[in-house]
Amino acid sequence: MTPRRFGRSSSTFSISSTAWLGWVIPGLLLAVWWMSSHFGWVDGRLLVPIEKVVMAPLDPVVRRLVEDGVLSSLWRNILGGSIGSAAGLAFGLWLGLSPRAERMIGPSFHAFRQIAMFAWIPLFTAWFGIGETTRVLFIAMAAFKPMAVNTQEGIRSVPSQYLEVGRAMCLSRWRLLIKVILPAALPSVLAGLQLAFIYAWLATIGVETLVGFSKGIGSVLIEGQQHFRMEVVLFGIVLIGTLGFMFNILVKRVSNRLLRWRTQA
Repeated sequence: MTPRRFGRSSSTFSISSTAWLGWVIPGLLLAVWWMSSHFGWVDGRLLVPIEKVVMAPLDPVVRRLVEDGVLSSLWRNILGGSIGSAAGLAFGLWLGLSPRAERMIGPSFHAFRQIAMFAWIPLFTAWFGIGETTRVLFIAMAAFKPMAVNTQEGIRSVPSQYLEVGRAMCLSRWRLLIKVILPAALPSVLAGLQLAFIYAWLATIGVETLVGFSKGIGSVLIEGQQHFRMEVVLFGIVLIGTLGFMFNILVKRVSNRLLRWRTQA
């Protein structure tokens, strides 16, 4: 028992001792940024000092945009991402479980996947206007694609031995799906869910920036662009990256919790 404890503790130590490596590149970028702005290597109007970016939210206009925009953006992301993920899950299950559906609809779906996400915005605005419906549907479509693909691949990759065991136990098709197929496909489905919300977040910021006249974090970028305030633009970019990173960690932790039974097994 002693060697096993030593191995586990040394592995934990090695992981924690190298965790700082992830901060090397951000630290170097911040150092280059600081030196570029303070030594005049770059035009200060284009790359403002870090201090100005940090002080940007103290501006009443920027603070109001952030306060109003964060909740609006998160709500759009969650609503659109949930709708798209649910639709993608159902569609992926259909393609994965039905060879006939795969032969009939699969080629069209895979062709649809190749269309760039933002190419749909002109069509959506023409059909639904520039209101909230366009934004939510666009976000849902962005989440739909990775969820459908990963769900289908997860269903298709279920080992045939699992299905044979389920049929040998005389499980009905419904119980075979619930007890065998879905648990085996769950890692791929959850990976699709994580990708779906990453794409949904990108779509949220993109549609807020390209389809204006709405509350959202994208309005922070628009404010900085219209008044040529690079500190506001950079602050908006940092805010978007931070929120997206935190949201991704949250989805990943939920996925790990749902897959905890596999580790225990």
